[in-house]
Amino acid sequence: MRTSFALVLAALALSLPLAAKGETKDTSREKDLCLLSQENCGPRQDTFQERIRRLKAEIAKGTNVYTEKELQRLNAMLKEYEFLYDRLMFGPSSH
Repeated sequence: MRTSFALVLAALALSLPLAAKGETKDTSREKDLCLLSQENCGPRQDTFQERIRRLKAEIAKGTNVYTEKELQRLNAMLKEYEFLYDRLMFGPSSH
């Protein structure tokens, strides 16, 4: 029984995708086209908090990755998402 269990565990471990040394993807210098132009987004949608976190991470890459115009667009999107999130969480302001 233990041998069968160990064999099943070994088979599962071997079937998991493993990245070979040097094959890890460095995304620190890549643009997030999903945020910029809604390309390559996949089926999953971000929550407001996830989108805000992603925008902040992309803005932090700065001009090493993005043009000034793209950074302005990302900052505008961040401001809009933060505003909408605050409205959803705390309601309209009493101004």
